[in-house]
Amino acid sequence: MGLFYNNNVAGKGVSKNGPKKKPFFRYWELFTNKFWTFFKINLVYFLFCIPIVTFGPATAAMTAMMRNIYLERPQFILHDFWQQFKKNFKQSFIIGMLDVFVIGVVILTFRYYSGMSELDTGGKILYALAIAAQVLFLMMNFYIYPQIVSLNLGMGGIIKNSVILVFVNLWGELITLALFVLYATLVLFFGPFVLILSPLVPFAWIGFTSVFCCYPAIQKFIINPYYEQRGERNPELPDEDDDAAVFEDMGGKEAPLNLKPEKGGKSGKHGGGKIIK
Repeated sequence: MGLFYNNNVAGKGVSKNGPKKKPFFRYWELFTNKFWTFFKINLVYFLFCIPIVTFGPATAAMTAMMRNIYLERPQFILHDFWQQFKKNFKQSFIIGMLDVFVIGVVILTFRYYSGMSELDTGGKILYALAIAAQVLFLMMNFYIYPQIVSLNLGMGGIIKNSVILVFVNLWGELITLALFVLYATLVLFFGPFVLILSPLVPFAWIGFTSVFCCYPAIQKFIINPYYEQRGERNPELPDEDDDAAVFEDMGGKEAPLNLKPEKGGKSGKHGGGKIIK
């Protein structure tokens, strides 16, 4: 979705009156300009993931780095990665453990059903439901980690928002999912060779694609309404005329999520949308 509508966010020093690139071209421009940055982030991420139990915090840290690239903010890779790793450790550790568990379930499910010579109707239905649930959780991850590193939300609000966003931003997660499936397929058929190359760039590429395609939906449905309810402007957006459209994918037909933060800036039961960084 992010590749097909105007989600351009100008970085510091970019003229608000300058021509805005189409998302597709902006994506590839950022990718080529930041290729070596992706390489370094991917290597750091790979090293932080080695203990496995740190998978969640490492993914959160990488997501924060990709968000900075998307917003065109300067960053210092090792310093910022470590700071985000520590800052978001608690929530991302929980999600990371769930991810590891789901990955284990995926492997066991595939081995169990593929080992059966023939499935009856009930078995096929259960197999399809298991795959659907696993894919849904994977797509929720495209929104869970960006919310962890961006917003002042409790885990309940993050999970609920992620479930909703999966169904309102289908193109966004489908594009990311396609890249994820491509990488998984390469691992399946060219395992050793692909795994040797894994410390180089694939995780950063998938992470960047996820943020580029899915973070605009978080801005549109969660962050922007939070500030609009207060008569304020999302501080992530570039300075521009009030009537300038930032998103143009659905013509403004969707209703924003009903977010009602509690007093003191903490999120309510629906989750908040206040940017914390």
